[in-house]
Amino acid sequence: MFLIDAHCHINSDQLRADALNVVRRAGEVGVTRLLTVGAGLTTSAEAVELARLYATQGVYATVGVHPHDAKIVAGGLPESLLKLADAPRVAAIGETGLDYHYNHSPHDAQKKIFRLHIEWAVRVGKPLVIHVRDAMRDALEILQDAKPTEHKKKTPLMFHCYAGGLEYLSAMRDLDAYLSIGGPVTWPKNGELREVAARVPEDRLFCETDAPWLTPSPHRGKLNEPAHVRLVYEEIARARGISIQRLARAVDANAARFFGWEPLYAEPPRV
Repeated sequence: MFLIDAHCHINSDQLRADALNVVRRAGEVGVTRLLTVGAGLTTSAEAVELARLYATQGVYATVGVHPHDAKIVAGGLPESLLKLADAPRVAAIGETGLDYHYNHSPHDAQKKIFRLHIEWAVRVGKPLVIHVRDAMRDALEILQDAKPTEHKKKTPLMFHCYAGGLEYLSAMRDLDAYLSIGGPVTWPKNGELREVAARVPEDRLFCETDAPWLTPSPHRGKLNEPAHVRLVYEEIARARGISIQRLARAVDANAARFFGWEPLYAEPPRV
């Protein structure tokens, strides 16, 4: 069985020093592709380097600036970051978006940098990985304003670690967005997220860890890593009433469509 961790941070302070073993442990449980995510100038460069080092283990990268750090690049995205989009194995732009939970950067700066990421993704023809926390209304307004015209190519969107609840599922459908669901789906009190996982169209669903954070049960409280994505697959498969094998095939087909990867499975999931 082939599994994909659609969003993790093996370039984080917690995992970087042990990246080789982190990737090895993931492979031992069937995690064949990992997307390690850039969240700033330094971590984006590190993501690119890790994707190069562990290419044969299926590691890919994204490049971008997390909304927490929007104030650092408030004058605009630096050329050194923009150039990273051309590096081999950079599969997407991001993570970008809005985070009003911690407010580490002013809202205006977050909105500006989010818009610049959208324009960047359109310009280089790569999908966009979006982080939204306590800011869904503003994020949707920005994305709706950026809807493609006849002169602008449509950019595929992924809301990573989706936290919009049932309320915003119709908006996600309107955007034709993909939803990536992580470890919180396994937490006992997260019944609404399990219902979301059951309702997301099969062809718009991803599984992730967001490692080293948001560790799934029964390991909650410990450091998260991509090997734990199997627990996310198992929980979502239960919520949907399908086998983990079918879910793995669906996520693989979605990743091939979204990132432009070669599918790991020869055939898509059976209906």
